[in-house]
Amino acid sequence: MQNLQNEVKKVSFNNKTLILGFSYEFMSFSFFLKKKQQPLFDGLIDFHNHLLPGIDDGSISVNQSLEMLDLYSDLGIKKVISSPHIYKYLYPNTKETIQASFAKLDKASKTHEVELLGFAAEYLVDEFFMRAVAAQEKQLCCFGKHILIEIPFFDQLKRLNEVLFSLQNQGYFPILAHPERYAALETTEAVENLKHKGAKMQLNALSLVGYYGAEVQKKASLWLKKGLFDLIGTDAHNPYQLNKLRDLHLSKKELLAWKKICAEQTALIAP
Repeated sequence: MQNLQNEVKKVSFNNKTLILGFSYEFMSFSFFLKKKQQPLFDGLIDFHNHLLPGIDDGSISVNQSLEMLDLYSDLGIKKVISSPHIYKYLYPNTKETIQASFAKLDKASKTHEVELLGFAAEYLVDEFFMRAVAAQEKQLCCFGKHILIEIPFFDQLKRLNEVLFSLQNQGYFPILAHPERYAALETTEAVENLKHKGAKMQLNALSLVGYYGAEVQKKASLWLKKGLFDLIGTDAHNPYQLNKLRDLHLSKKELLAWKKICAEQTALIAP
């Protein structure tokens, strides 16, 4: 864009002051530095989300779930396994309640390009879950015999260590959801210790955009670059969170680790 600016100057010449009026042209440039979009989610199968309507703190209706499926498609995710909470006092879901919600969404989304592969659950490791595992009750798995678990955010690790042992004795492969969010896990050594005990680590993609705060983002980035994560999930509860994932942009080191996880995850889950 060209702008014309007038300027008046006083110049002394032979003891006289002359007023000179003149104009000059200059160019004004605006530079908009845009980061190149990274197709981070293309081909990813999301197995940790709260897509199913009306059964936990995720989607509140079939219509909202369909909106989430549209956003999944925009991100490049074409296959989803739903994993609602099972939390005795707050979300006392069972296989039957989850199946009923899944059936509603499955029927409404038959023509959608995002495929619903099935459902599992995100189990809170509490006294009720411990009893169910001790009784060798059949658990809902994400794929194969991989089971998604979480602990209270400010809980200690004693109960988790116990259940990791029990689940593996029964042939399950435990996946710890969003380890970067737990207060008890502050160091790489703590995460490595759980991995040595058989736990797979699932990164929440939202952690990398700072959705849960700067400290969680810092841990997520560091542990990703150190290769501590085994799997990636959105943990999306609503359309707003899926929209936030559009802001995700990774460094070269983060991207290299991310791609490796995605490739392994697709090979592990894909039917």
